[in-house]
Amino acid sequence: MLTLSQKSSVRRHLMYPIAGLYKTSAGGNTLMSGAAGWRFSEAAGFLEYKMNNMNPDEEARLLGYAFGSVDFVGNPPNVGDTATVVLFGGNLGSNIVTLVTTVSSAPTSNTDARLAACQDLASQAGQSSTLAQAGIYAVAPYGVGPFSESKVPLPEVAFVSPVVFSITATATGLLAAQQRNVPELLPPFATLTPGDSQQTKVIYGYLNILDALEAAHAQTSENLDTFKADVWTGRSNEIGLRTSLYRHWQVMLSDFLGTPINQKRRNSDRGHGAMSYA
Repeated sequence: MLTLSQKSSVRRHLMYPIAGLYKTSAGGNTLMSGAAGWRFSEAAGFLEYKMNNMNPDEEARLLGYAFGSVDFVGNPPNVGDTATVVLFGGNLGSNIVTLVTTVSSAPTSNTDARLAACQDLASQAGQSSTLAQAGIYAVAPYGVGPFSESKVPLPEVAFVSPVVFSITATATGLLAAQQRNVPELLPPFATLTPGDSQQTKVIYGYLNILDALEAAHAQTSENLDTFKADVWTGRSNEIGLRTSLYRHWQVMLSDFLGTPINQKRRNSDRGHGAMSYA
């Protein structure tokens, strides 16, 4: 679910070069000629795979978004049982979105009607223009198919939003729906003074933290011509300290994604990530 710009930010902070255009489009047309526009090392390939296959809670931690979920517990439901999920607050403003799913078939030995309910709710959320405008999306991480309870211990539909919102869940019959995770912002977070602002604020999400620290490097230039002003004395190593803090969060992102910072572009004194590669 990551956007192109979000993926680009991850690559930039881990010091991987631009991805470029695919040489051939999905329709078979050539997008560029000559050198291929998609060349990466094994580690970069793993990074692309992980960015395309993140769980919703992992995306929330990466982006600084709020995460909430509704689970279905208890015995397999009967045909005709229903579940109602209501979303409100946050970017929805005065809008209230109600999602309703009904069990249409009895469970069999290799299917679980609760998984179908999760998929149906996520699909309805994806078709809601109101949720789309609010930046809220839903994911049924387990999908629908021949999954046994040993593989899917707790059928769940997850909701991710740029800001904190609210969820309520009710059900009839044996389709027991409950709010499992109250929508909230997930760690990591850092207390920073971003951009040109003079106000310190708490910033959530690996990308948001790194973007703020990256922007602080430009601010450093404002202090380079000042060693002392009245009783204030500037730090001569300010840019070094800011760079060190940025490197620290680079490593944090590297460890979170399990992908190393690009060694070919990293100086010997910079931090290193979770893995190494040739």
